[in-house]
Amino acid sequence: MRVLIINSSPRREGNISGMLTHAAAVAKDAGAECDVISLYDRDIRPCRGCMACRSALACPIHDDMASIAEAIKSADRIIIGAPCYWANMPGVLKNMFDRLVYIFIADGEHGLPRPLLKGRRALVIATATTPMPFARLFGQTSGTVKSIGRILKMGGIKLIPSLQIGGTRRRDITGRDLRHVGRAVGRLLK
Repeated sequence: MRVLIINSSPRREGNISGMLTHAAAVAKDAGAECDVISLYDRDIRPCRGCMACRSALACPIHDDMASIAEAIKSADRIIIGAPCYWANMPGVLKNMFDRLVYIFIADGEHGLPRPLLKGRRALVIATATTPMPFARLFGQTSGTVKSIGRILKMGGIKLIPSLQIGGTRRRDITGRDLRHVGRAVGRLLK
């Protein structure tokens, strides 16, 4: 089984990065092959909205996005780590999804989107500086998970229950958080 981990946090030593490192270790211990992509370490230019990718099945912008597309297409499971930015995903992650629309959906019957990534499963790990339960109640982490989940669903990817961790401005991740990550990765790999 091939697991792709996408880190959309700019902090290499931050909470998201720590949890994703743990997720990779758990997946490898279970026998999975793991690839990790840190979006902030890649050359990813903004989407121009040209829609050329929809007919060419490739983005005309030459940067690191083609290798990210191949990694997603070859993955059986995907883990996305996303800090909450204004109750949504970070811009770099949204830009990735915008640029990769052509691998997620095709034009189906009557112009409706047809999912292209069926059979894959995903886990989202979201953090927010707002403490729990308020991060979830105010739509911070839940907004992040919902926006990512909608895109994954359009592509045919099944989202398993996510991890939403609040209050990260005043605390680092704990052993309890890492145990939750381990259990979630175990569910994802089934």
